[in-house]
Amino acid sequence: MVLLRHTAKHGEQAGAGYFPEAAEALSDGSSVQSVQVEVIAAADLSMGSKSLPVPYCALATGYRGQPWAAKAAGKAECITPPALRQRNPRWNALCKLRLPKAYVSPSRVEFSKDEAAPQEVELSVRVMDAGGLRGDRMAGEARIPLSGSCGAGTFRLLGGGYASLSVRWSCPSEFREEEEELETFRAKSFEEAVQFWSKQDLATCAGIARAQREFQAKLQTAPDWCNELLLQTPLSLLLSDTDGADGAPSQLYSGSQALLRVLSEHLQSHNLSALASSRLIGALVEKLSIPRGPGGLGPGPDGLDPEAAEHLAVQEAILCKIFLRTEGKELLELKRLVDAAGGGRDLRHTIYSVISDQVRRESLLQHFVDQVADLNCLPVHILSDIDMTVWVGTFGAGGPKFPAGPVPGALPLFTALGGRVTFLSARPPIWEGQTRRLLVDDIGIAEAVVLPGSLKAVAQVLFAPEQARQAMAERKTEVFGQFATLHPEALFVFIGDSGEGDVDFAEEFMAVEWAERAGGCGGLPARRAALIHDVVRSDGVVPKSSNERRADLHLRGIHVFDTYAGAALELFRQGLLDMEGLRCATHGCLEEFAEINPDEFASVEVFETRRMELLRDVREVNAALRIAGSAATTAPLHTAGTEEKEDKEGGSFEEEKVISTSVNVEVVQHGDLQQPPDVVEEMPASTSEAHDAA
Repeated sequence: MVLLRHTAKHGEQAGAGYFPEAAEALSDGSSVQSVQVEVIAAADLSMGSKSLPVPYCALATGYRGQPWAAKAAGKAECITPPALRQRNPRWNALCKLRLPKAYVSPSRVEFSKDEAAPQEVELSVRVMDAGGLRGDRMAGEARIPLSGSCGAGTFRLLGGGYASLSVRWSCPSEFREEEEELETFRAKSFEEAVQFWSKQDLATCAGIARAQREFQAKLQTAPDWCNELLLQTPLSLLLSDTDGADGAPSQLYSGSQALLRVLSEHLQSHNLSALASSRLIGALVEKLSIPRGPGGLGPGPDGLDPEAAEHLAVQEAILCKIFLRTEGKELLELKRLVDAAGGGRDLRHTIYSVISDQVRRESLLQHFVDQVADLNCLPVHILSDIDMTVWVGTFGAGGPKFPAGPVPGALPLFTALGGRVTFLSARPPIWEGQTRRLLVDDIGIAEAVVLPGSLKAVAQVLFAPEQARQAMAERKTEVFGQFATLHPEALFVFIGDSGEGDVDFAEEFMAVEWAERAGGCGGLPARRAALIHDVVRSDGVVPKSSNERRADLHLRGIHVFDTYAGAALELFRQGLLDMEGLRCATHGCLEEFAEINPDEFASVEVFETRRMELLRDVREVNAALRIAGSAATTAPLHTAGTEEKEDKEGGSFEEEKVISTSVNVEVVQHGDLQQPPDVVEEMPASTSEAHDAA
């Protein structure tokens, strides 16, 4: 039934492995660049249901950070055949896809070079579960940068638990018949691990038990490629305690125990990569989270039996051991990868829900604090609301400030800050799957932590909006309190909106910063910043926050902004963005605003108000860049010399090289000057001039 529906939906190529996009792409010879991808296998897929999945892969190419919808738009569907009821499928499917044309975005201009750099190209591979009548569901997405002509590797599925995906890729024009030449592009450990697992019979308990023994032997005799081996290992099978039929202990139990002992010893004598460690953590979290019942290795009417309790304690000890042995930047990477697992499996769940021993939990939290001293610079961590902050949709409060879709400038600012992104959302946990699909498909953020709100607070909006606003703020304060203890090294930048409880949360958020400064830490740089995107009233024109309200919040360290160019300027003033970051963020805001058709706004007046707000903030950005540039005493930004010229209006300067972009604004690429150039020279004065070519 599932296969019939899958074939009817995707066509005959879904079962035959024929991909029309590939044939079309190669029909005109070498004039069209393409990439050939071999999707080999996946391990430990997590589909969120008790039944075994029917997984297949969908593939698309595009620019780095582009949403899935944009990568797949206007292209023939490219999918692999489905694998029947497999959590650890092996497809060995060959796909060919077009590569996007080289494109230079002004917001991505590398100001330290003479020539603009094109957008980086990446391959997205999405694992889906062919769900029959209930529809297909996503199990995770791997994003692979196509920086070389050939490559191979195993990647984590973002938002897919601890699942991994193994692929090879190559440009057809670079293919060689001699396998020896291709080997220069492939890691030997990757190929050996692929060969090892392709020979294993994992369909029977006897085959799994044999794989357990051979895997242990490899860990002890071939430690050089144990990282790649672990990345491809079906850990859910090899660490299984039961046969899966009635929950009773099986022959796999002793093998699982022995394998855990070997892994524990391996942690002492060898260095696992952060990626391999994150997979092992994910498998242990899954085992420790399994509800256990009578007759199995779990609690009966009187609780855990001694053997089961000892077994769980060993697993928890190994879990803590992985974190404690990881230090410095490697620990930051490990925490990032654990958070990439998705809801219910992230770092907050691991530390505060899975680890039951209070002493172990406190030891881990102290270890996180101790490692901060070894870091040369503290990383920026972005905390953001979703609705009316980065996306305009059905959720959120406020008038029609922008059409439905992304808020212009949000993602370019996130990119300029360069930090991890965590979403503090008012959406309840039952909508987390929908929220993550929105982030990946439409916004373009595949790797982010989502700290959800509560269903009670959302329900209160209907009959007690003021109490609902307070409840949302309290919920965000509660979950962030735990989250902050997991990342003591972070410089937190909170970005919310004035429509819901974000202002209340921001006041609590910044109160901690002021308390630290009052306690004698005033000489230290700021560790927190709070910005609020102001929504509008029902007419779409008048801002919600008055000038008096904005001034009051500013005294509390909270900056209210109208455009993301203004937000970037505030972060520049606080020292969290440099001059190049300010330029790129402002360019991105201009580009994304120009991509919106004026007819999509609620009225001409709404559009003109947004345009004038952006023009005002861009002029302030230019003024700030002039002041910062005139005060600079360091070496020039470029080696190529250009001369300063008089602006036609007199007074200010411009560069001799001007780029005309789709923003319909003259964008200046600066040269070898002590003074920085303006981000933009001028915006057109009318609606038609601003968007006649958009």
